[in-house]
Amino acid sequence: MDPVDQEYVARKLLSGFENLLDISVDFVAELGTTNLTIQKLLKLEKGSVIDLEKPAGESVELYINNKIFGKGEVMVYEKNLAIRINEILDSKTVIQYFKKENV
Repeated sequence: MDPVDQEYVARKLLSGFENLLDISVDFVAELGTTNLTIQKLLKLEKGSVIDLEKPAGESVELYINNKIFGKGEVMVYEKNLAIRINEILDSKTVIQYFKKENV
């Protein structure tokens, strides 16, 4: 879809809901997770490396208010880490994603 068309669709969807646009939401990009024993945790020091058990280059999950909404990739933008959104999931895809995660 053309960016101009996307903007038009967004304006139509938000028509009458302008007062909601200032509401803050929590955005989280999850790089990965792992489990550590207390023993390993106590041995961590500056320079320690924690394996997040996720292949390098794999997409990261994006959450808004603890609900997954898409996937992206980590990148550097103006000397900061940033996320490039590669996919925004529809509700059917989100449900399938959670089913797969809970198997």
